[in-house]
Amino acid sequence: MINFRTASIRTQILVLATLLTILVSVVATLSEPYIYGRHDKGIQIGLLAGRIELVMDQFRRTRTEEEEAAVLSSAATLGIQVEKASPEQVRDANGVDKPGDILMRVRALLEGGFFQTVEWLLAGASQSHVLLLKVDATRAVVFHMPVFSPYLWLLPAVASGVLKIVIPLALMAYFSSRLITHPVARFAAAAEEASMDDNLEKPFATEGAAEIRSLATSLNIMRSRILEMVDSRTRMLSSISHDLRTPLTRLRMRAEHCAQPDLQRQMLADITTLGNMIDESLAFLTNAYHSVPSRKVDISSLLQTIATDFSETGIDVSFTGPRRLTCICRPESITRAVNNLVENASRYANHIEIELQSAADGGVLIKVSDDGPGLSDELKARALEPFFKVDKARTTGTGGGFGLGLPTAEGIVRKGHGGRMTLSDRKPHGLIVEINLPSGQGLGEVRLAGASRR
Repeated sequence: MINFRTASIRTQILVLATLLTILVSVVATLSEPYIYGRHDKGIQIGLLAGRIELVMDQFRRTRTEEEEAAVLSSAATLGIQVEKASPEQVRDANGVDKPGDILMRVRALLEGGFFQTVEWLLAGASQSHVLLLKVDATRAVVFHMPVFSPYLWLLPAVASGVLKIVIPLALMAYFSSRLITHPVARFAAAAEEASMDDNLEKPFATEGAAEIRSLATSLNIMRSRILEMVDSRTRMLSSISHDLRTPLTRLRMRAEHCAQPDLQRQMLADITTLGNMIDESLAFLTNAYHSVPSRKVDISSLLQTIATDFSETGIDVSFTGPRRLTCICRPESITRAVNNLVENASRYANHIEIELQSAADGGVLIKVSDDGPGLSDELKARALEPFFKVDKARTTGTGGGFGLGLPTAEGIVRKGHGGRMTLSDRKPHGLIVEINLPSGQGLGEVRLAGASRR
């Protein structure tokens, strides 16, 4: 027997449509006799016509005025408003020619069409009618037709529609959406998460309808091939890095023996630039921050060390934050990210400030602020693109960088720690780079202890 949850979507829709038909039929069979038996206008008209025929038969058998009055009084107890017609009315009365004639005349007076019923409903009441029937050549009676509520015609239709259509469709729509669309929504969320975070480590779950399972299997195959390609790229880049460092080392050794000081200085500067380019490119392309395990560190001490190291090189960097703030992170990656931000800011600013705060969600917030010229909104968005340089007039090796500092830092924060890095303006001028590291995604618990150090 085929599992319904793992069947194809076409089969599921077919089965659900069949179940809906069966459900509507069962509900109609069980509810319509109750609804129309109590509230149908046609039944009420039939009962009225039967009572009128009974009164007519009794009136035909009367011979005296006392007997006629007794019949009229008995009709009143049945809810029939009837009176003896005047001689003028007797001339205008019509007789009952055949069986069912009374029922036809009552229906003609009381059964209005749809539009007439709506008109009565808006008016608030139906129009009162009279039925004049001849008993014999000298007698006739006048029946005053009851005024039926306009809702008497609409109630069965509304109740039947709600029970047979609205409720079954609502129930079936709810269960079908849970059955069919829930796996699709879960699969779409997993695909979106993988595309936004570049996270291909977790395979797609092969569950749900046959089409979804087939799609998940295909994507898992593609995921395996992508991971193999990434591993091959990483191995290739590692080999290239090793091969490039060997001739660079030989060039450095030869440059150090150069007899011309100016030429030696230029050669060593170029060799250092090439080495930095290799290091930054490999750090960006290999995503090395994924392979380093997380551990609990004192991030306050780590940032203070970064500020001190830059200050010793002549760059004006200060630290503001608590005396002790521990969190679970990859300290080497965070160090690289903050170093990249400070180095990038030092090219355009005179003073740089590193600020550490405990975030409201239990994570940590790191701010790297500078007093430089800042960036426009358009450049803020493009500054995170690889190899993009804000000032194209700056050349490599003269303080312009390679366009990988901010993208590498953003990758470390987002991919390596599940955090967020944003760029904003500093007043009156300058740039603020905020790193928000959450406590629940890759960082674990964040603990604040001790006094603040300013």
